[in-house]
Amino acid sequence: MPIDIVIAGLSVAGFDELRKESEKKVSPAGNLFARPVKNPAYPKDAALQYQQEMHDRILALPETTQISLTIAYVDYADETTKQFIDAFRPFALVRPIEPLKDQRHGRRYREYLVDQARDLRSRASRVSEFTNIANVTPFLLPCRNFDSRRYGEMVERLYNSLGLVDDIASIMRTEKNKIAQYHPRVKPPGAQQSCYSDGRLFFKSPGRARHGHFRHTLDQGHHPSCLLAARCRFGGSYPHNLHYDCEPVMQLEASYPNCHRAATRPGANHVKICPNDYII
Repeated sequence: MPIDIVIAGLSVAGFDELRKESEKKVSPAGNLFARPVKNPAYPKDAALQYQQEMHDRILALPETTQISLTIAYVDYADETTKQFIDAFRPFALVRPIEPLKDQRHGRRYREYLVDQARDLRSRASRVSEFTNIANVTPFLLPCRNFDSRRYGEMVERLYNSLGLVDDIASIMRTEKNKIAQYHPRVKPPGAQQSCYSDGRLFFKSPGRARHGHFRHTLDQGHHPSCLLAARCRFGGSYPHNLHYDCEPVMQLEASYPNCHRAATRPGANHVKICPNDYII
């Protein structure tokens, strides 16, 4: 499975050291994306540039290709860092790294970057064990349309923690149990299987009838992040054709926000929503 990595925020000297390493050593089965920053801060368009590059890379692959996206970023502890890393929520696996502090230690820093990339690859594979599964999981619910403060808090905790915690399986199980307390699975009227609900919609699994998904498209006003979020969650891959057949608890609303917040009308009796909030 391709695991792409962004190494962001490196100084010119740090970037030069990275380029001395083989890209395949840093990202053996995926692509490496990196560019230097001239000042200890992130340019305003840095996140969009990386997203566009990753988007174009995925666009060239078959839609069925499973993808993991990881980001190692220098944390400048400022607003530009926060804005940069917020732009990759919730699809990437993120991890702060140290900057190059002494050019005399260039070789040691290269080894450090390779180790950080290796750790991210390992973590992404472990996250995929919880996202790339056939069973119903709370980790892939659409963040915008599953209307729950508790769920939003879970996404925030996992996004900020999975790149750092020692035991990924433990934190994923803990968060799944927490969500089960606030949103226990329920059976919609007439249904055979239980599902998650936010009180407005029943998020039913389509089972094997996965006949809709976010296409490799440049149309409909989509942003690069629409495609990235359609293929990956917390750095873990997930089935490209997953969507939820959502039925109303009471009645359907006139519209629902899609992956780039465009109001989209539902069907006559239900609305099909993908994990990235794309509405079919």
